Amino acid sequence: MKKVHVLFGPELYLLEKKKQEIINNTIPREERDLSVSIHDARETSIQEALDDCQTISFLGGNRVVIVKDAYFLTTEKTREKVDHNLESLLSYMEKPSEDAVLVIMVPYEKLDNRKKVVITLKKLASVYEAKLLKGGQLFDWVYKRTMEQGVSMSTEGINLLISYLGSNLYQLENEIIKMALHISPGNELEVKHVEKLVSRTMEQDIFKLINDFVSKRSEESFLLLEDMFRQGEDSIKIINLIARQFRILFQLQELKKKGLSSGQIASKIKLPRFLLNMNMNLSSRYTAKELLEILSQLADLDHQMKTGQVRMELALETSIAKIANTHFSVGDKFS
Repeated sequence: MKKVHVLFGPELYLLEKKKQEIINNTIPREERDLSVSIHDARETSIQEALDDCQTISFLGGNRVVIVKDAYFLTTEKTREKVDHNLESLLSYMEKPSEDAVLVIMVPYEKLDNRKKVVITLKKLASVYEAKLLKGGQLFDWVYKRTMEQGVSMSTEGINLLISYLGSNLYQLENEIIKMALHISPGNELEVKHVEKLVSRTMEQDIFKLINDFVSKRSEESFLLLEDMFRQGEDSIKIINLIARQFRILFQLQELKKKGLSSGQIASKIKLPRFLLNMNMNLSSRYTAKELLEILSQLADLDHQMKTGQVRMELALETSIAKIANTHFSVGDKFS
């Protein structure tokens, strides 16, 4: 194993996992507390870290020296007045300590490949890039993590989990562990487990609310709305988010009519592909006339709420019931 490692990229979860892997492969568990030292590049110089590498371990074995936030390897501008002698790092690279592993962490998207020190590091060090996971990579990562917990997860469940949490690997892992504890080993996590156990954002609750009444699950939709009220969510904010969601559904229909591919539509509306498919399914349940009628109703209600013409919570419940009835009476042919 090389004696110098550069870990860079915006995905902090993967950076931390790689750092821990290096520590585990270098130092026995019982020695890690005394044989790992950490330096923050915004507070201490690289020279101090290099001096640390040359220091003999208290236990006489290998040691790991970590340099956090090595911004000096990027184009990042900083106000910190720490003097980093990069020539000393270049010299160290030529003959690194046999008893130390230096780990330089760079939590930024790119290294500055114009810098001599970066060019040298890429030649002599082990360089690991932690990219943000997207699309199929993210799906596969979630599937693998569920298997590591001794359970599996349905495709629909994975897509819904990702729609709730996006690409935040820390949150995804925590929720997978939590859900896996809820079912017996060897069983499958399904959509119902995600809906019941995973914390959602307001936007995700709105999507579920619309999906419930479109799917004629009116009782569930009103229970969800009551839960939003109990949490103190503002009725006007709820109306605006519902209107935003219906505007997306209308845009999807219009772009599809123009013959755009799924990739082009996702790019224009700035939706991940898994969210695009879910919204396309919802959009297909309406006609363009229905969507425009709903948006008009929501705009009227927003005005009435802001001018104090109606009781907010009651008006919101009535409006949702009216939207659902509009869809079911006109749009059942799309069900």
